[in-house]
Amino acid sequence: MDKVIVDTDVVIDFLRINAGLLPRITELQKNGLCEVYVSSISIMELFAGKMNASELKMLYGLLEYFKVVSFDRELAQFVGESKRDKKLTVPFADYIIGMTSVYFGAELATRNKDHFKGIPKLKFFTLKRTK
Repeated sequence: MDKVIVDTDVVIDFLRINAGLLPRITELQKNGLCEVYVSSISIMELFAGKMNASELKMLYGLLEYFKVVSFDRELAQFVGESKRDKKLTVPFADYIIGMTSVYFGAELATRNKDHFKGIPKLKFFTLKRTK
């Protein structure tokens, strides 16, 4: 089964306007076409952002729905080694999220592909799915 890691911006779109990629991705998961994950780095970014009470309540509900990819020692080593001799052109948090997708063989669902330029082997999620 395909794995999809949801970027922070996709969750924010859903919290703010109840739209975007997330409803379509979760529908694919319900139909058994993919597994949906969120990085612990995205969770950190989400809680660092300003939210009203309604958005916060919705975020807690969403986090129960996702499988969480934790930034553990093995992943930290993989990301660190991959970055060692590279000059970053993307924000470090985005680099971690992108490399997390590479590490787990997952596609990244994001609206901000430019944030992930230069990350080798990163595959982006598209809505084209069939059973």
